[in-house]
This record gives sequence, structure tokens and C-alpha cells, in this order.
Amino acid sequence: MNRNTKTGKLTFMGVMLALTIVFVALTAIPTASASMALLIFLPTIITSIIQGPKSGAIMGAIAGLATLLRALLAPASPLDYLFLNPLVAILPRVFIGAVPYYVFKLFKKLIKSKTIALLIAGVSGAITNTALVVLMLYVVYSEEIVKMSTEFGIGTTFAAFAIFIISTSALIESSVAGIGTAAVINVYDKLNK
Repeated sequence: MNRNTKTGKLTFMGVMLALTIVFVALTAIPTASASMALLIFLPTIITSIIQGPKSGAIMGAIAGLATLLRALLAPASPLDYLFLNPLVAILPRVFIGAVPYYVFKLFKKLIKSKTIALLIAGVSGAITNTALVVLMLYVVYSEEIVKMSTEFGIGTTFAAFAIFIISTSALIESSVAGIGTAAVINVYDKLNK
């Protein structure tokens, strides 16, 4: 598939969109929720690096919309209602589609290793997601989160909640995003030559 033609770009975006929808839908299944959540934004990061920040931002917005719809139609946890707000579900995801592209370009120039630049770009996408989601949760829902955190025994402050989220999921998501991005794009580039 030639990624430079309109048809190639649309086909690529369609495949990435289909993967995103499948990963989001699978998070509605309680046993698959955690493992699929790690993969939800991998297509957005890959789109960002291969197709550029505009296509990545579009894919991120669609991924965020899919997350919002899943939270509305098939909530899997008490925290899902927090993702009914577009500031939490969609806005951070738009940036996941832009940041990895620029990080990849920067690190490819600085360290001259495509694979390491891809790893760092993938990690940057996951960190962007976590940082912006936590920021939006703080801005919009900090009081509700403190109440829920107390009920679940996580802590009594928003900072405790944020540390819990970062220490439990952000580190794993970053690793998966970095390794997945590097692996998929290296294979894609070899197949595309």
C-alpha cells in the first residue's frame, strides 16, 4: 500500500480506525479490559508517525469519541462515567495523535537511530495520554474523584489518585506503546519498500 496516495492514506486510516474500534469494544468485556486498554491508542500513535500529526490528531479524536461512546453504552467500571465528558475522553487523545510525530522527528535527528526514536515516540504518546487525562480529570472532576478514591481505599486526595493511576497503568502503557510502535512501524516500513 503506497502511503503517499489518497487511496493509500484512506486505506491506512481505515485499518487503524478498525483496530481502534475493536480495541475499544473489547475493553467492555471485563476480562479483556485491562489488556485491551493498553492497545487502544497504539493505532493513533502509529498513524501520527506514519501519516503525520493532522491524520494522527483525527485518529486520536475518533479514538476518544469511541472511548466516550463505550463509556456511555457499555461502562465497565465506576470510573467510566468520567469519560462521558469530551474534555476527558476526546481532547487528550487529539494530542496523542500529534506529539509522537514531533518526538519521533526530533529524536531521529538527535540520536540517528530510527528504532530508538520510535520507542521514545511511542512512550511519548502514552505519557501524553496519561498526563492530559489526569490533568482533565483534575480540572473537571477532582472533588468527585476524591470521594470515589476514599470509597475504594486508594487515598483521600487527588494526588494520591494520580499517583495510583501513574504507578499502576502509565508505566505499563508506556512500555507497551514504545515497543509496539517500534515493532509495528519497522515491519510496516519493510513491507512498504
